[in-house]
Order: sequence, then structure tokens, then C-alpha cells
Amino acid sequence: MRIRHISSLLGIALVLAACGDAEWKTIIGSDGYTSAAPENVRIYYRSVGSGDDVVVAPFATLLGTSLDSLAKGRRVVTYDPRGRGRSDSVPPDRVSLDLLLQDLDLVLRTVNRERRTGSVTLIGWSGGGMETFVYAMRNRGKVDRLVQLAPVAPQLDPYGAMMMDDRQRRTDSAALAGLRARRTAGVYADRPEAYCRAEDSVTAPPLFANPAQRPPTPDVCAYPNEYPANLSVYFGALFQSIQGFNYTDSLSRVSIPRLVIHGEKDNTPLEGNEKWILGQPNARLLVIPNAGHWPHYEQPALTLRAIEAFLQGQWPEGSVEKPKP
Repeated sequence: MRIRHISSLLGIALVLAACGDAEWKTIIGSDGYTSAAPENVRIYYRSVGSGDDVVVAPFATLLGTSLDSLAKGRRVVTYDPRGRGRSDSVPPDRVSLDLLLQDLDLVLRTVNRERRTGSVTLIGWSGGGMETFVYAMRNRGKVDRLVQLAPVAPQLDPYGAMMMDDRQRRTDSAALAGLRARRTAGVYADRPEAYCRAEDSVTAPPLFANPAQRPPTPDVCAYPNEYPANLSVYFGALFQSIQGFNYTDSLSRVSIPRLVIHGEKDNTPLEGNEKWILGQPNARLLVIPNAGHWPHYEQPALTLRAIEAFLQGQWPEGSVEKPKP
């Protein structure tokens, strides 16, 4: 799923060769880079707020400042995994779900160096909803709560194809054909940033409930990792590592509270995301009206209010269980 958007840079980036406690105490509340061994690849992070309770979410460039309201009495840390956003790129043969999980673990371990008490909540948007679920499943005891924000369905077949078909149906085919014709004619030769924005103007609207009133979202096209050609290679490699995935038989292995948030007009059908909570007493689903795949931008007040309630130990109003029939 190719979606490109970015947060504004809040401060000067810091490049850390190591992740000692003293160094991290100087940068909490800012943004910068930490390093992933053994390649010393730089991973971009953004941290706002303070407190022992921490919220960690992948894809800082896509989330922008959308989660900042949660940083009241707690810390919110977003980051870009290797190969995305402002983090360093990696060879395609390194890209996999396991690599994403390694980066998430690195960020959690680094943040936890400063924590003595408090809880850890993961927020996974889009494909990150699956990623964070798998992390919680493989690392029991490290995560206290999980928010799956507009996630992909827990099984690829048939919902992956249904999602892509819906996006194609909503796409302006004439505009897409015109874009491809201009690219073939060389209009965007040596101008990948311009092509990135042009493609985004055609392919992003179908992800929103009301494309004509699409809310402002971060622009990631200044970052080569988000260029369409690079994303195509990245996702091709990533999908090879998760092809045929199906976690429906693994749901009970994650017993922490889980909140699944689904935009009413998301390309993924509701029945697909209902699978995440089916028969799980610890999980609930909240449907956000008049929202597509970006509920935190399309309906920010409702979405963030629900997440805040969940972080405080309450099920948000309107969230439902789905017992097995």
C-alpha cells in the first residue's frame, strides 16, 4: 500500500553513534536518529511529552503531529523503520516483517532505558496494525495495550484483494492514465519528487471518505524513500515476507487489551477488521463515521478521544465486542 505523507521537522536532527542513557536523556522531547546495529543504520524518531507511560508508533513521517494530543502526562514516540521516511534506506533483500519488528524492538528498548515504571502502548496504523500485533504476540510482557488504527485485515485472502479492488474502483482512471502518459513521455524524467507528488494527487484520494474534502496530511515526497519507484521495490520485498499471512488462529495469543479502529469507508471491508476481535474478550472494534483509511486526520477529535479513553483504561464509547457465533 503506497501512501506518502510527512511531518514537519521540529528541531535539528541528532545523529547518535551509540544509545547510552546519558545521550538519550538529552534528546527526549525532540527528534533525531538512533542507530541500528550491526550496520549502524540510522533510524529516525520523534518524541513529544514526558512521563513513565509511553506510546510508541511506527511511521513518524506518515503520522506527523496527529498523535501529539496524547502526549499529556505521557511520552509519545514515533519513528520510521529502516527504508521508510527519514530513516536510512536498506537493500531490498533485507526488507521483511522481521526487520520491521527489529526496529520496533530497538525503539522500545531505547525508550525503556529511561523508564522505571509505567505502561507501554503500541499504536499501529495501516500495515503497522498487523506489525504491532505480531510484535505483541512474540514479545509477551513488553506491551500493555495495543491500538490497531485502520489496520489491514488479519488474513490476506480474500481481504487484501478486496481492499485493492476498492481502491482501484475509487481511483480516477482518466487522471491515472494521463499521469502514466506524461511519465512515459519523459515529463518527470530526473524529477522523482515532482512525480511523487503528481502520483499522490491521483492515488491518495481513494483512501479518504470524502476525497473532495481531503484533509491536509504530511507531504513525504521530499524524502527519497517515499518516491514511488523506491516504495514499489520496498513493498515488493516486504510482501514476499508476509505472503499468504493469516493471524486469525493466533488472536488469543495476545491477551492484552486491544482497540481496533476502523474508518467507516476504509478500503478494507468492515468484515475484514471484525476478524481482529472475533471471539476475543480483550478486544473491541470502534467504527469511525465519515472516515476512510486516515481516521486520525479525517475525524481527529473522535479518533483521538477514543484512543485517549483507551489509554486511561476505558473502552471508548461506541466500541463493541464480537463474540463467535
